[in-house]
Amino acid sequence: MVSTIPVARQLGNHQHILVNGRIVDIPSYRCKPQDSITVKDKQKSRALIQISLDSSPHEELPNHLTLHPFQYKGLVNQIIDSKWVGLKINELLVVEYYSRQT
Repeated sequence: MVSTIPVARQLGNHQHILVNGRIVDIPSYRCKPQDSITVKDKQKSRALIQISLDSSPHEELPNHLTLHPFQYKGLVNQIIDSKWVGLKINELLVVEYYSRQT
């Protein structure tokens, strides 16, 4: 619904996003298959999404998501494979870092 991850995080932080009808204000919220992601039924929330939908080029949507832009709704079809994201992350270093935090 929006073009960048920071914008999506901000919308979540400001309580514009609902998952399965409940407000989610945690940007790292983990969705499950068949979760419904909607925009709050408020004029301001929908206006923010509409601006993004109108201004951003419509890129190909990944297979794990379905978007219904006129309903301001998305659906999670399946859990994404981490290799699809394309980030070069050494997961062992992440685990090692957080294991030192305790």
